Amino acid sequence: MKRILSLILFLAIAALCAGCGSAPTQSTSTSPAETQAGESTEPPAAEPETDSTILVVYFSATGTTRSVAEKMAALTGADIVEIIPARPYTSQDLNYNDRSTRASAEQNTPDARPEIAEDISLDGYTTVYLGYPIWWGQAPRILSTFVESHDFTGVTVIPFCTSASSDIGQSDDTLAAQAGSGSWLQGRRFSGSASENELREWITETEGVNMEKRLHLSINDTEVTVDWEDSESVAALTELVSSEPLTVQMSMYGDFEQVGSLGTALPRNDSQTTTRAGDIVLYSGNQIVIFYGTNSWAYTRLGRVTDQSEAEMKDLLGGGNVTVTLWWE
Repeated sequence: MKRILSLILFLAIAALCAGCGSAPTQSTSTSPAETQAGESTEPPAAEPETDSTILVVYFSATGTTRSVAEKMAALTGADIVEIIPARPYTSQDLNYNDRSTRASAEQNTPDARPEIAEDISLDGYTTVYLGYPIWWGQAPRILSTFVESHDFTGVTVIPFCTSASSDIGQSDDTLAAQAGSGSWLQGRRFSGSASENELREWITETEGVNMEKRLHLSINDTEVTVDWEDSESVAALTELVSSEPLTVQMSMYGDFEQVGSLGTALPRNDSQTTTRAGDIVLYSGNQIVIFYGTNSWAYTRLGRVTDQSEAEMKDLLGGGNVTVTLWWE
């Protein structure tokens, strides 16, 4: 009898164990490797929402400019973004006393354009504060990469720099010329420890004063107003005169124009053109021509004098050779 009861008990336990073994096991966690492609174990981060039309863009290799840029953004309620090089700068790259370092080599090569890691969008912004350190008296070449790769049309650009002692110099003018678009205001230098009050005063000044820089032209001693073309040729001309004025000795030709050599070739986009008094064109890529009459030829348009009548243009240009001066201010 005991054997029969033992056998029945054994069979019952075996059946119970078999039932438990058939149930699927479940894991309470999933490793990243086990997550299927396109799925995430966490919800995506929310995109920041902002209505600001002001953007602070800065490059900072050592953190000095970053400090000023962050204060600037806080004071203006601006968005802020950093220009990050695709190849970061090391302390050795920035050794000021070694002229063979990477930064030294770039600054001594005007055409150097260090690559930026990620594109920066200017969509929706009408004011851009552009910050950078001064390296060997200039903006780092990566700033040239940035401004040349963006269209600043409709944007007011306000440069600022940081340095221990060097002023902003012509660095803001050079960047404006390289950009070739936008309304560029006079920049300013700050120390890395600039106070919020110092920055606030400057921000107030830039908001209240029109300091937009532009390309100027004078004929002898008369400055004229020019409506310049938005073109690669004018951008190159602006860059040519960004560091110092250019004086061109002009000569009369054909009793309808004054022509003079720029001393260098500019990009050209010649097309058959019938000119009239006040037109300014590029001829053969390296000569600037200002008309006080009419002519028909293949030229690249540069601009047009808008504040002088035909008779006044003839008075300015038709009495003999003249001196034309171009400058950025």
